[in-house]
Amino acid sequence: MISICIPIYNNDVTTLVTDLYLQCEALDCLYEIILIDDASRSHFQKINRKLAEFDNISYEELPINISRSAIRNLFPHKAAYPYLLFIDNDALLCSPHFISTYLRLRSPGVICYGGCKYLPCYSPEYYLRWLYGVEREAISIKERQQDSDKFFSTFNFMIDKRVLLLHPFNEDLQEYGYEDVMFHSTIIEQGYHITQVDNPLIHTGLISNEEFLERTRISIQNLYSLQQSKTSNNSDLSNTVKLLQTKNLIDKLKLTYIISILFRLMKNRFIKNLLGKKPSLFILDLYKLGYLCNYSK
Repeated sequence: MISICIPIYNNDVTTLVTDLYLQCEALDCLYEIILIDDASRSHFQKINRKLAEFDNISYEELPINISRSAIRNLFPHKAAYPYLLFIDNDALLCSPHFISTYLRLRSPGVICYGGCKYLPCYSPEYYLRWLYGVEREAISIKERQQDSDKFFSTFNFMIDKRVLLLHPFNEDLQEYGYEDVMFHSTIIEQGYHITQVDNPLIHTGLISNEEFLERTRISIQNLYSLQQSKTSNNSDLSNTVKLLQTKNLIDKLKLTYIISILFRLMKNRFIKNLLGKKPSLFILDLYKLGYLCNYSK
């Protein structure tokens, strides 16, 4: 018994949902696929509405966009079954055993992360996001299992519905970024453990280099808000986010103001590298650190 939960925003999920449907039907298991559209453009809504014609698939459109955290918190209240499989709408299946692998792992209190992978990218326009994904997100199962509680993403995970009801996503986060990190931090703090499984999905949602930098800036602002929030566990969050660990060290050394000045001087050079043909993830890290210091100077 499993509820497959897919939040949708400006994406055609026909291929993803059809493949999931066919796998579930072949297994003859109790399942449902819940699709909730977070106020996408009408073009995508028109395409995705047709999926509701399938048995065991429900489709709902929200009148306004409610954020990445809030939409995920809707699913356990709508789900009929005790285990929720969350899949981002920019994913594709790469294994005929994707559903059966998760079904074998159902157990009380389970939180299970399946991983992700990327296809080759041949377009310079999307290279920065692809490089970040390959180097920072597509972690091998061997590495993930060496420190199971360290790796988590909302891109592809299964969770006991009761766990999510007890510890929902933080809806104070209205903008893009770090909602999965905050959730990860919370569940580890509450004593849960993450099971790592070799069950990846292909991440197809590449965005342009310019858009990725803009989303990075928004996510850093979100992170700064989290750090300042009285409702978040700052110490546990710092243990989860390396960027905050570095920032805290800079604060202790009283170098925040100096770093913010250097960042303003170097910002355009950083951007030139990151939008160029050979972007550096080290430069990206400096860019993020500089932005964070600049917010809190």
